[in-house]
Amino acid sequence: MGLAAVLVLFVTLPAAAQDRIDKLAKQLRTADDFRVRTQAALALGASKNKRAVKSLCDGLEDSSATVRAASAAALGKLKKGGKSCLEKRLEDETAGSVKTTIKKALKLLDTDAEPTITSSTRYYVAIGKIIDKSGRKGTGVAKMVRESMAKAAQSMDGYAVAPSGESEKDAKKRIAKFKQLKAFMLSPKVIAPRYADGNLSVKIEVAIFTYPGKALKGSIPIKLTQQDVSDKDTSSEDELIRMASERAIEKFAQNVERIQ
Repeated sequence: MGLAAVLVLFVTLPAAAQDRIDKLAKQLRTADDFRVRTQAALALGASKNKRAVKSLCDGLEDSSATVRAASAAALGKLKKGGKSCLEKRLEDETAGSVKTTIKKALKLLDTDAEPTITSSTRYYVAIGKIIDKSGRKGTGVAKMVRESMAKAAQSMDGYAVAPSGESEKDAKKRIAKFKQLKAFMLSPKVIAPRYADGNLSVKIEVAIFTYPGKALKGSIPIKLTQQDVSDKDTSSEDELIRMASERAIEKFAQNVERIQ
């Protein structure tokens, strides 16, 4: 069966979005009502903007346990950093409910954690070898793709992510314990970013295999475009690569029931 899905988005980062982050950060820092601070923290967690990390780390020190828990949950949802401040807060935190939320957030940020599989887990996903055709040196792009895909999968109900480098023997042993599991390996290929007509385009092609058997079942190409980027801009490339990696997981989840 061939499974193909193409997603093309035009991505812009208008000044209004930055202004909203600043407004929410100020509310989290200065609002008198803890409920306003709580909502600000949750909104920052849904912003998909890395600039929110610092404000949410500061929110972990709030006098209200509700706000601290919201800030921790938001960092887990945001998945753009904050591990060190969560770990520091966990050492000092006295409220049990906040500790639990911090531990959940840390789990979302830890892409190589031992997978938690229960009777409600339906899909087991391994992130395979990443083919990097971006033209960059080093392993930074591959690491970025792996982390973004793993975090996106871990954030969805019913999904567990295989540890990096899991052996075939360990995979078979783990999967055999849960008969309801359907296991897949996703192998991404990052195409070289393209600058044309004042726009930047990034494309990732994700091959879908059974796991650990590795029978090819289809592919998902994801293409994202950001306007008004005419010169080489590594930070914009990184943002689109992360977003494309997350979109690939979302698209896979939307189509997984059709994969035989």
